[in-house]
Amino acid sequence: MRTSSELLLTFLLNAVWQIALIGALASLGAWLLRQSATRYQHWLWVAALCLSLLVPAATAYRALPSAPLLSGHGTTQFNIATPVSIDPSPSFERTPAIASNSALQLNSRLAWVLLSLFAAFVLFRSFRLAQAWFTTRKVRQAAVELEGDVAVEAIMRDCAKRLNLRPDRVAVCSSESVAVPVTIGVVRPVIILPESLLRDGDNDLLTSAIGHEFIHVARYDYVLNFVYELLFLPVSFHPAAALLRRRIKQTRELVCDELVAERILNAQVYARSLVALASSAPPLRRLSVTTTVGIADADILEARIMSLLSKPKLNRRLKKSMLVGVSLLLLVPSLAAAAFAMRFELANTVQNPEQQEKELKEKRRADAVEREATSEQEFKERMARDPNFRREVQRKEELEMEMREVRQAALVRLARISMDQAIQIANSQTPGKVLECNLTAEKWEEPGKLAKDGIVFYHVVIADETNPGATHVWVNAVDGSIIKTEKELPRKRTRENN
Repeated sequence: MRTSSELLLTFLLNAVWQIALIGALASLGAWLLRQSATRYQHWLWVAALCLSLLVPAATAYRALPSAPLLSGHGTTQFNIATPVSIDPSPSFERTPAIASNSALQLNSRLAWVLLSLFAAFVLFRSFRLAQAWFTTRKVRQAAVELEGDVAVEAIMRDCAKRLNLRPDRVAVCSSESVAVPVTIGVVRPVIILPESLLRDGDNDLLTSAIGHEFIHVARYDYVLNFVYELLFLPVSFHPAAALLRRRIKQTRELVCDELVAERILNAQVYARSLVALASSAPPLRRLSVTTTVGIADADILEARIMSLLSKPKLNRRLKKSMLVGVSLLLLVPSLAAAAFAMRFELANTVQNPEQQEKELKEKRRADAVEREATSEQEFKERMARDPNFRREVQRKEELEMEMREVRQAALVRLARISMDQAIQIANSQTPGKVLECNLTAEKWEEPGKLAKDGIVFYHVVIADETNPGATHVWVNAVDGSIIKTEKELPRKRTRENN
């Protein structure tokens, strides 16, 4: 829970300045592209919206506490979990993207307030989006498909021919619940025309409306608009993100206007029709959350008319150079913003010593499990890709097995009493249930040869049937004498097992 909260804080607080930077860069790029085709500005704003989500998300991902603890020399040491000891142990270098000592501490109460406000805002925006989706479905269910309208069918065939679309791919319906033409539908797009527009019977208005909506269908604007709304949802708290979303809607309509004037209608005729169509849209709808796309989505009628009556002035070579420059202007600082982001952590609150010790113990246990899993994975990967390392490991395994066999043979040769006799001697000293008995030795001079002051002994662990805990008894394997007896306390054994 704490980690997820810190990740959300890192995402949220870095997004505040990162999205503002991306919005400023996109605005500058759009100004530089003001004399070029509007579609370039549209994709610039789309790229800016995607970066507004991706850059803070990448920052939060880089802050994930997945990197193991670092040693003092800046490298991470892994204990290789193998049945043999490998000396020297292989080490792997891994530098975390954001060092933990650079994290900024944030007051816990302030952090929870920020996260609560963020969650409330996202839930509110999600509710608005779901409400718009259900409203769109109701509009679609209330619409009536047009049949037998010769004028509309002729306009549809003409528009489909000019845009290389199949007429049967798009359905045209009428509805009294819409004031302006709109397009909905993912699999089979549907263009819904207002009843008032059909009653007027103005061919120029019908051609402008149907042609504009056919452009939306050809560009898959309905699906893309829904994707943009989902991308906007996590960053909808930011005014710069709202600006990007609004610019996407505006430039999308400008692009459709350009294509209609280029392929379907004369620019002057379409401009007059656009004024008549867009002016009938309710003012509040233009600013609301919606999952439809239509001719009146943007609230920039004057700019649309001016765009239709003016032509781009840049030549092709200058236009390409400008596009490359604007792309670099947007991407390079955005990537730098993701690299030099800040990490935020919740400040530790005052806790009682037992709670602090419990949390510290759980953290150490989790870190140990994580380091063990990471070391095992690193070892397997290196074994798979490095044949020299694999041969070295196999050679040392064989050597260790040989040394172990030599030592075991020496222990059996040096022991003068059997294991059963050692257990009887230990039980005569400390009655109880024998849990463990091992034959071992101390102070080897070389493998298979004991030093002069070395000793061979049995280590017997006996459980006390009356008192909690266990007793360790060391029995000399040569003469059967008791070397040492030690009582193990239950608390001590619990700590060792943990």
